[in-house]
Amino acid sequence: MSENGVVLLCGAGQIGSRHLQGLGRCNVPLRVYIHDIHKDSLALSKYRWEEAGSQEQPHELSFHTSLGSMPQDADIVIVATAADVRADVVAKISNSTKVKHWVLEKVLTQGEADIDLVLSIIQTDSKAWVNIPRRIMPWYQEIQSRLGLKQPLTLNIQGGAWGLACNSVHFLDLCAWWTGEKLSRIDSTQLDPIWFESKRPGFWEINGTLKAYYSGGSKAILNATNGANSISIDVSDGEQSWTINEVNGIAQKSDGIVIKGKPLYQSEMTGPLVESILKTGRCDLPTMREASDVHRIFIQTLVKHWKQAGHPDAAYVPIT
Repeated sequence: MSENGVVLLCGAGQIGSRHLQGLGRCNVPLRVYIHDIHKDSLALSKYRWEEAGSQEQPHELSFHTSLGSMPQDADIVIVATAADVRADVVAKISNSTKVKHWVLEKVLTQGEADIDLVLSIIQTDSKAWVNIPRRIMPWYQEIQSRLGLKQPLTLNIQGGAWGLACNSVHFLDLCAWWTGEKLSRIDSTQLDPIWFESKRPGFWEINGTLKAYYSGGSKAILNATNGANSISIDVSDGEQSWTINEVNGIAQKSDGIVIKGKPLYQSEMTGPLVESILKTGRCDLPTMREASDVHRIFIQTLVKHWKQAGHPDAAYVPIT
């Protein structure tokens, strides 16, 4: 690691600007290069940096609209672009910058070919992770350590329009983490037939039910409906169960055990995450290999459904 950790943040919009806020919490002095082709996104990131009071920290920031002005070496690259350009951005960065560690946002890519491209660029598991962050939240780590359920497990996710296409990977990974099993297949026959435009222009969403099956017999049932009902998270082994209410910050086991906590915002996680990587070369996020195995099956499933919904020649599904 250099005297100041060199961090390249590529993608400075909604999630990228929260990553930047989080970097202000890093106790290691940083030189941060923020890149986005949109000047308004760079302005948003600068505003949120100042909003968080991060300008008081001993970090150096520079804002760029061209990847040509990036450093030749970077300790960590955080790619927080939309999924449709992520593989291309990874390729461009790797052509000009020697990168020690990568953190890529989910959804990783929109198609299998792009997953293969990213894997071919990022050769070593130990230097790349995908930001599926329940694994690094102390509350969820405590729940995991005290789960006390026999396998196989059934994870049930229910809620109103919670972004099944863009957020399912969070829960698919959660089940893999809690069980140590690999995702085997996903049944999409109970998805709604009609896709709808998401809140982000150019991207699409869908409601209905996905059923995911794992190598040890565990399964995850993910259901999104119309409406605004908050997400309920339940996991059971058939005898005992946990109910997790993220809104109220309560995880309760059927035998009466209660663990209180809360999900963390990205602005609370990125600083400690980067500090861990800089100091130890490790973090608790799923590795690129772990995450890409889940993403591959998930993307295959959604591309197939997208084709059936009127796009027969599609190789990608427009989610982010």
